[in-house]
Amino acid sequence: MLEEMETGAGNVVGFRFDGEMTARDYNGTLIPALKEAGAHPTLRMLFYIVNFHGWRPHGHWETLQDRPEMERVDRIALVGEERSEEWLNRLPGLFVDLTGTDVRHFPADHLDAALDWVREPTE
Repeated sequence: MLEEMETGAGNVVGFRFDGEMTARDYNGTLIPALKEAGAHPTLRMLFYIVNFHGWRPHGHWETLQDRPEMERVDRIALVGEERSEEWLNRLPGLFVDLTGTDVRHFPADHLDAALDWVREPTE
């Protein structure tokens, strides 16, 4: 399941993963949130992974990179438990074509630090 999280900043979209992400989560939650935040000149993303078991990609992750909103992403924070580290290590590879995107991993108990980092103003 994928749920949108409140981030306290209009250009930051946050998502909480719990269980397995489906095509419905992708199309009903992720894409609408990106479209809404996409009006900002820069976009940032936070993924908070709790009890994540996987996803049914159906080509969605691959097409995510091609979305026009992704061209404006400059930071991605990945927050998750240590046992999710293997999955988290693969996620940044999905964003390798996003030049200039800073992707950082934060332990699950550092959600506030991750939020602070993605909300930091750019110079």
